[in-house]
Amino acid sequence: MRFPENKIKQKITEGKAVYGMFAFLGEPALVEIIGYAGMDFVIMDTEHSGNSIDQVTNLVRAAEISNMTSIVRVTANSPELILRALDLGTGGILVPQVNTAKDAISAVKASRYAPQGERGIAGVVRAARYGFIPLPEYIEGANRETLVITQVEHIDAVKNLDAILAVEGMDGIFIGPTDLSQSMGCTGQFDNPDLRRTIHSVIEKTRRTDKWAGMFCLNADDAEYWRKAGAQFLTVATESMIFSGAIRKLRNRLNQS
Repeated sequence: MRFPENKIKQKITEGKAVYGMFAFLGEPALVEIIGYAGMDFVIMDTEHSGNSIDQVTNLVRAAEISNMTSIVRVTANSPELILRALDLGTGGILVPQVNTAKDAISAVKASRYAPQGERGIAGVVRAARYGFIPLPEYIEGANRETLVITQVEHIDAVKNLDAILAVEGMDGIFIGPTDLSQSMGCTGQFDNPDLRRTIHSVIEKTRRTDKWAGMFCLNADDAEYWRKAGAQFLTVATESMIFSGAIRKLRNRLNQS
């Protein structure tokens, strides 16, 4: 048995954009639906949701069933949390509040096996197919295929971006516009000129390196705008936002009948 190929990593390397969604509700069926709809990836959230480790495990399985890459956003830049998430067999890790090169180095060390990092080895975990992937092949495959993504969601990260992007072992950065706007004193003002200029500068600077830029988008129009600006890794809303929006639209339509 071989370590699975990360499909979105290949697409991004080819210069293509990939699209996904956050999963907050902990429901595997919804993750399957996201995959069957053709999304490239899904991010299982543990930072702003109540998802337990058992729930995340089943969400990862649901993503695999529906031929979609799974990524786990951990609660914090903690080696213990990163290790636990990666051992589930997810295709990548999203680490919040990485504001310095030191933070980025810490995330990489926790996510990669030696010599790239210091991730603890257990050859019988789900990521290793419970030992069915030979240990040398598992370690080499995990280091090659696992995505390590750090979030740019504070003005400090913007100021330290050059140093962050220089960290080896990181695949890309992910811009969180809401927290970034808060750190810039324009909370939730997504059309604020200073905020938009800052996001554009982050994307442009990232594109000049071997890393790629990702972005949280509210809707398809937002995703198209930032794709044209150079972002390749685009999340469009959350499953809870999509469901609540559909219910609201349905209820409004019923009220008119």
